[in-house]
Amino acid sequence: MRELYMRNFSIIIPVYNEAKILATQVRRIIAKVEALGSRGKYEIVLVENGSRDKTYNIALRLQKKYNNIKIVKINEPSYGMAFKAGILKAKYPVIVQFDIDFWDIEYLKKSITHLSSYDFVIGSKNLNGSKDRRTIIRKFLSKLIEVFIRVRFRVNISDTHGLKILKRDKILPLIEDMSCTNHFFDSELLLHCIAAGQTFTELPVSLIEIRKSRFPFLVRSIEVLKEFAKLLTCDLGQKKYSQPVIPAKAGIHSLNVLDPASSAG
Repeated sequence: MRELYMRNFSIIIPVYNEAKILATQVRRIIAKVEALGSRGKYEIVLVENGSRDKTYNIALRLQKKYNNIKIVKINEPSYGMAFKAGILKAKYPVIVQFDIDFWDIEYLKKSITHLSSYDFVIGSKNLNGSKDRRTIIRKFLSKLIEVFIRVRFRVNISDTHGLKILKRDKILPLIEDMSCTNHFFDSELLLHCIAAGQTFTELPVSLIEIRKSRFPFLVRSIEVLKEFAKLLTCDLGQKKYSQPVIPAKAGIHSLNVLDPASSAG
């Protein structure tokens, strides 16, 4: 477990209209991270993006209380641009992608130890051992999206949209090439990482729905469908997908990308 205790990392959390849960969740995350006993340094980068409530003011108060909180503000609601802004402002070499309502410290503890063998580690809601306590319809739609992504890009990956731990120096050259700027920015980023030959593994995560969506269903559905269509039309350079992935150690689920020349469908 030496990697856990020595690595410095930046936790990036895009926040939009999160006034009701922001302070409580940040305090919980800090308490859980501190309980790990890491000797490495860490920061929490809260990226406020176009909130209409008191999210930004609450974030500022949290920053005054905790010296390892950094605030980044962008004017428009955009999950992808918020995550990108956080990556650019992060000061540590390991990037941890959390949501304020979806984070898993056990995943953090396990995944950081694997960065010596892999370029990034995915927290998957779809692996055996994961605990996804969302509604049936949300789970079904999430899995359906991932099926489309696997078929379209011929990648053997179970979840592109969720928790991730990445090496900052590996993703900085890629983030300016994203076609998607909102809901699927992080999914496209993973696909670019794979196309560039980066290695990865996946670990199960636990997810509990602690609040309803902040967006009207129809508005969000239209936005998601438009950007998903844009994702599916991305050209990532399919020939790079045959890059090998380092085999996982015993007990760790590892997925390789599919070689178009040898895979069916």
